[in-house]
Amino acid sequence: MSPRPINRADVTLQAKPASQAKKRLVVVGVLVAAFLVVEALLIFPSRVTLAQKQSDFKSFVTSMQLDVGGCAVALADGYHALAKIHAGDTKDMSIAQTIIQQDESYCTIAVNSDLYNLITLAPPNSLNSYNLTPVVKETYGWAFPSAAAILADSQVLLKHPANSAAISDIRSRLVTMQSLLRQANSQLAKVSAELQVPTESIKLSATKSMPGFLSAALG
Repeated sequence: MSPRPINRADVTLQAKPASQAKKRLVVVGVLVAAFLVVEALLIFPSRVTLAQKQSDFKSFVTSMQLDVGGCAVALADGYHALAKIHAGDTKDMSIAQTIIQQDESYCTIAVNSDLYNLITLAPPNSLNSYNLTPVVKETYGWAFPSAAAILADSQVLLKHPANSAAISDIRSRLVTMQSLLRQANSQLAKVSAELQVPTESIKLSATKSMPGFLSAALG
């Protein structure tokens, strides 16, 4: 069989010199090798200094604190609105209801972008070995569904301050929030010790500004 004739008008059908093909293979090989090196550096950081880990850890904890802080403020604000109604400081139930509803929404990712940033926060690569992902989930869990649920119950208590179901749910939520915060800070304390830095922690209060009548009902 005779070789296929070369169509001089169609450059795609022209024979390619062997040297040109080899050059292309070399270029492709270099690009693949470079990609693998970059990927390895990103996934498996090497020779990260202790100082870098300490800095990354502090920034990581600060980010979590800032991201969850808005919901903590909203919870206290909701308590304050509830307290003003039952202390007789105001009789405008509709305004109090709106305030607490807005506070509840602020403890969800639908309204509060900081909480979205929190739940999608990943520990820096330099801290991959310190098991910090659960800390993010525990911190987020403090806000949602826990704090959001307390604010939902607070709306019930506006009109029915002795509602046993709402009070019981708040009691349960507070226990959960305390447990989540304790677990998160326990891990942060361990990592702080390993990195030889002052103990880092997430600082949150689930009872700040809680109305007296509610504190009494909770026992």
